Amino acid sequence: MNHGLVVIDDTDSHRTLLETAAQHAAGADADLVLLPMASNESVAAEREAISQVSDAHASTFGTDTTEQRLVHTTKRIAREALTDVDADVEYTIVPRIVDGKKEATAILDAADQHDCDHIFMIGTKRSRTGKAIFGSLAQSVMLAFDGQVTVELE
Repeated sequence: MNHGLVVIDDTDSHRTLLETAAQHAAGADADLVLLPMASNESVAAEREAISQVSDAHASTFGTDTTEQRLVHTTKRIAREALTDVDADVEYTIVPRIVDGKKEATAILDAADQHDCDHIFMIGTKRSRTGKAIFGSLAQSVMLAFDGQVTVELE
């Protein structure tokens, strides 16, 4: 592994995933790309919530504000997780605002843009029927990515 992409969120499962990725990266002398994502819908919901308090602040709230929040949160998560495993790993944070239906594309594009050869992500346990009807983000990434994918179940 030269470059690993970690799909990250502010949950305990994602912290554990980052620790796993950091251990792999440290052992391979590789770096990590951390990919926090927010949906267009969540940006709109945050803007609406802010407008309930102050129209002046809502007018300045948008994609840049959400990306800054994602970067800030991800730095905190990385600092905590990398300290926990005592790993000295270089990382870059690349936040993305995505249409909820295009998460797999956003993950694959980020991996391609940053020349990643390994993707680390969280998968959810679902029934076979649920997978057949709704698909699976992890499955979509695994089938389309030309490299290793590590999926930890939530």
